[in-house]
Amino acid sequence: MTKTKTLATILLAGAVLLLPGTVLAQQAPVPQQSRSCADQASLDQIAEQWKSAYNQGDSARVAALYTDDAYYLTQHFVTCIVHGRAAIQAYVQNGVDAHYRVDSIRVIAMECFGDIAYTITRYESTNGGVKATGVNLVVLRRLAGSWKIVAHEAAVPDPASAIQHLNAPNVE
Repeated sequence: MTKTKTLATILLAGAVLLLPGTVLAQQAPVPQQSRSCADQASLDQIAEQWKSAYNQGDSARVAALYTDDAYYLTQHFVTCIVHGRAAIQAYVQNGVDAHYRVDSIRVIAMECFGDIAYTITRYESTNGGVKATGVNLVVLRRLAGSWKIVAHEAAVPDPASAIQHLNAPNVE
């Protein structure tokens, strides 16, 4: 399988994983889920480094957490796809310039598979005085002993159009 097809498969799986989190964003917090990773502390630290660098206005430090050819998927960019470390830095700089702030990032699930890992996080932010909640799927690769983000998908529910409740059939 080519690198592009592998990344596409990971991102598709991520979209499937993120959908329930987006729908439930306004409901009760998601309980701590799977955290089966020997590098749990390192992966938790990446979320904190991202938040710290962003809030300090350091888009270069945020971008340094990504590989050169990383993808950032977001509904807040016209094509929804930001590709490459330099483009990710420019995208992050837009948020920094608008004085957006990440109030919290909480890792709610993570898994490691050798040199590949993913985390699912929930974040809260203040953007232009407006509070927002969203979820992220972050796919990482260990390169030369350190974890780098290869793909990042952010989703922010729109309360006006989001499904408010799920009615699942009773399972006996």
